[in-house]
Amino acid sequence: MRLKNGSSTIVGIVFVLVAVSILMAQPAIAATPNLPNNSCADCHRTLLFSTGEQRQFIEIRIQHLENGISCSIVCHEDKLNKTTASTYALWSISSHALFGVTCEKCHGGNASAVSMQGAHVGLSNISIARANTPETCGKCHQAELEEFKSSKHYMNLESGLEVPAPACITCHQAHSVHVLTASEIEDFCSNCHNNITGINPTIPAKAEKALSSVAELRIEISKASSAINTAKAKNLDVTRAEVNLGSAMTILKETPSVWHRFNLTFFDTEVQRGIADAQNATNAASYAQATPETTKAPGFGVALFVIGLFVAYFLKRSR
Repeated sequence: MRLKNGSSTIVGIVFVLVAVSILMAQPAIAATPNLPNNSCADCHRTLLFSTGEQRQFIEIRIQHLENGISCSIVCHEDKLNKTTASTYALWSISSHALFGVTCEKCHGGNASAVSMQGAHVGLSNISIARANTPETCGKCHQAELEEFKSSKHYMNLESGLEVPAPACITCHQAHSVHVLTASEIEDFCSNCHNNITGINPTIPAKAEKALSSVAELRIEISKASSAINTAKAKNLDVTRAEVNLGSAMTILKETPSVWHRFNLTFFDTEVQRGIADAQNATNAASYAQATPETTKAPGFGVALFVIGLFVAYFLKRSR
């Protein structure tokens, strides 16, 4: 029995040694060959948006689409995709896209051309240079440009000095054309106006409060409009109320341009004046008097009646 157990042990050891020797005799497993897998990345992995030849990438993608070959965003995470596809995506959901403000309005070029070479004729980077964006944007946004020129932001931008100088694209971004809301403005202004830079850190909170007051102006205008319509339905005189409402609506219309003066005291004063005008309109409509009836001149029927009396009188005397 003891011999039998010893033989089993020896057989097991021999089996293990044979197995190890067989494994060691096998060649090392080769690395997976870097063979083309017929994917987009095989051709376009190294393409960058830097030369005219490499820009043919756009044409290649168009050909893919025409042939029903879908391209994955995973494959195209390259510089060209980031500067072209994502830029177009941002623009496509912007207010510029909504109102038909297309690429050539800012970048130049020939939008009616059918070839890439023809479309790029007149293309310029000068108009979209950061310091030049106020003049470029001002071609359409004239009122905003005039207000912006009176601001310290614009003066810093024009000075060329190494000081914080926001341009149009600083706040609105180049292609999404985002308009900051009251809930966003405080954090955004804090990028420059903070205790670290020492640039008036009280500005962000004041900006949020000033911009929030525009919502109050809209509410008061809505109340005034409703009060005036109710008074009109009762045939009340709303002349004075409509004058006050018109003044409030003018102030509301001008708030986007006035904001670009970046004078928060002036902006808040204007908005509060608009709120007061709207409230006065509501009060005037609520206490409006009945519209006085205009005294009508004697009509043809009255004149005919008087003439009839004279005729009857003379006929009676003639008898």
